[in-house]
Amino acid sequence: MPLFNYLQTLLFLTLSILSNSILHMNLQRLSLFSSLRISLFIALFSGALTSQAQNAGHLSGSLMLNQNFYQRDTLIGASGNDLYNNFRSGGEGWLNLQYTNYGFTGNVRFDLFNNSNLHTPTQAYSAQGLGFWSLSKELTEGLTVTGGYFYDQFGSGIVFRSYEDRGLGIDNAVYGLQLKYRMLQDKLLIKGFTGRQKNLFSTFEPVIKGLNAEYFVDIKGKVQLTPGVSAVNRTLDKGSMSSIVNTINSYTALDTVNGVVYFKDRFIPKYNSYAYSIYNTLNVGNFSWYAEYAGKTAEAIKNAGDTLVNKPGSVYFTSLNYSVKGFGITLQAKKTDHFVFRTSPNETLLKGMISFQPPLAKQNSLRLPARYNSATQELGELAFEGDIFYSPAKGYKTSLNYSHIDNGNGKLLYQELFADVEIKKVAKTVVDVGFQYLNYNQAVYQGHPGVPLVVAYTPFIEVTYKFDDRKSLRMELQYQSTKQDFGSWAFALLEYNVAPHLSLAISDMYNTEVNLNDPHPQVHYYNFFGAYTHNSTRFTLAWVKQVSGIVCTGGVCRYEPAFSGLKMTINTSF
Repeated sequence: MPLFNYLQTLLFLTLSILSNSILHMNLQRLSLFSSLRISLFIALFSGALTSQAQNAGHLSGSLMLNQNFYQRDTLIGASGNDLYNNFRSGGEGWLNLQYTNYGFTGNVRFDLFNNSNLHTPTQAYSAQGLGFWSLSKELTEGLTVTGGYFYDQFGSGIVFRSYEDRGLGIDNAVYGLQLKYRMLQDKLLIKGFTGRQKNLFSTFEPVIKGLNAEYFVDIKGKVQLTPGVSAVNRTLDKGSMSSIVNTINSYTALDTVNGVVYFKDRFIPKYNSYAYSIYNTLNVGNFSWYAEYAGKTAEAIKNAGDTLVNKPGSVYFTSLNYSVKGFGITLQAKKTDHFVFRTSPNETLLKGMISFQPPLAKQNSLRLPARYNSATQELGELAFEGDIFYSPAKGYKTSLNYSHIDNGNGKLLYQELFADVEIKKVAKTVVDVGFQYLNYNQAVYQGHPGVPLVVAYTPFIEVTYKFDDRKSLRMELQYQSTKQDFGSWAFALLEYNVAPHLSLAISDMYNTEVNLNDPHPQVHYYNFFGAYTHNSTRFTLAWVKQVSGIVCTGGVCRYEPAFSGLKMTINTSF
């Protein structure tokens, strides 16, 4: 490799490290270096382009932009904060670049938040800078090192999952060093890392370290096994420990016996916590079985009463699949007991999550069936799910799903029965008709003590008519009958598509019968949507009225207040 190319690669890494270091300074110093950050970013981009032209490297990237314009609407509760009262608009953007050459892979992402509501839906957040950078190199055959930020997971993610979900405002990349070693003809994979978890443009102070190993076994081409083991250690910093100690010391005395004072819930916290797991995937013919056990040493965690307690944790998870042509079945079960694993017990909601627990409930996409979702309960959960797919004849597809979740002591949290039939017997027409029955513990999932279980019945029908290979018209009709929460809803949508470029839709969601115990105005939640796609670029524009509720992705949820206004997005890749 010419000396120029070595120097250019070194410059790539140096610029990334320097820019990231600047972003870790305090806010006053950060503002002084704002111009320098942008200059470094442009220099990095220009250097990659120059290198690509001279050395036949490969440069690719993506851009995502969101913009919200807030229209105050006190009738639905879209008001009462700075977004509606003062700022009136806000958004966020991500520009990601990836460059590969001479065995190196470099990634850099510029993040921008201007009066954004992504991280806290009722508050505006503004910041910008390098939100992600990494440099990877295969040092020897099978051994790859990555420095900077990285995403990864061990097993199903119960002891460790680092990932990004922009819709929920999650970006818990690890900032540190990662090694991956593939050996024994790629049958054995060993991964290890050390670093700190990303927190917007800084990092959480506690240090996390992890080790994972998986081995693939093939027995005469008929039976495949992939056993694995994982271990993760989290070490608290002094600041986090001091906060924990102060909280514990604030607990009042419970009783005095023979001159000895007893304090409620007092204990000695530990700096180090350890999580570990053992798992295996077994494939035999049409069967696939995954099983995992994860454990965690005792540490300070917050219980349901927001009190610190000293508890160990465990998770049992298994999934069994069988599939042949026209038929498939999946059975899953999970038992969770106080498995709370974060960068520190001081972090709550979506912050500082090291652990991810697979959800055992159907991920619905239709508007009303998706209105109530189950969030994973780290303190205690016993969950079962069964899913069956069956195609009895050409033109017919049926599915049946059942989920049951309680708190491990018999208290029902979530129960869903979902069934639908897809019919393709009429020329150019596809009909999907179905029904959902639901029990939802609103007191637990949404923090409304004393409210009854939501019991909902939701029939729906979806009809798609194809005029030709490019043009289609889709209609959705849904009705949700319930006497709890907001009461019953009706939803209708009409969507016209011209593949692959244009999509236009109009919908309305209306509260047909309000809850008599919690009366409120009956409002039409109109939505107007348009999207245009050209090659790899997609533009969307939507006028949105959205009712307040819980938004979930993969069992991870957050509350979103009512929204009223205009939403614009741009997504492209190059």
